Amino acid sequence: MSEPPPLSDAEREELVAYLDGELDEEAARAVAARINVDPRVRAEAEALRGTWDLLDYLPRPEPSPSFTHRTLQRVSALRLTQPARRPWRVWQIAAGWAAAVVLATLVGFGGMEAFLARQPTDEDLIRDLRIIENKRLYEPVDDIDFLRKLAQPELFGDDSPGS
Repeated sequence: MSEPPPLSDAEREELVAYLDGELDEEAARAVAARINVDPRVRAEAEALRGTWDLLDYLPRPEPSPSFTHRTLQRVSALRLTQPARRPWRVWQIAAGWAAAVVLATLVGFGGMEAFLARQPTDEDLIRDLRIIENKRLYEPVDDIDFLRKLAQPELFGDDSPGS
């Protein structure tokens, strides 16, 4: 009988997360069920638990007495080497964006106002009077090219009386 394949890296990571208590409730239940059913997973879980238990016997490293002092010195040195922040620079950028938004709004409203405010003059209405009077006849037509083709005399032949 052949030996079952070892756990994959993903399965092992999931098992470690389960043992560390990092899984959500549903995933933890699924892993616990796999531990109860699959002997390979159960053996791996017991081996990992044993490893964690052995970690308790290792000596715990103690930081040196000067650790805090050295860390604070390095942090303060980093703070001194960083360039000074320029709060006025942030205000310049914000003011630039605000000006751009205001300008775009004004141009947009002005352009639309000019576009929509153009009312037809009397000359426009007189020039288009024939179209306005016959609007009901033009409504069923889909495009103007069709009307232009109808206006060509060769389409229907000669319109002279008596033909």
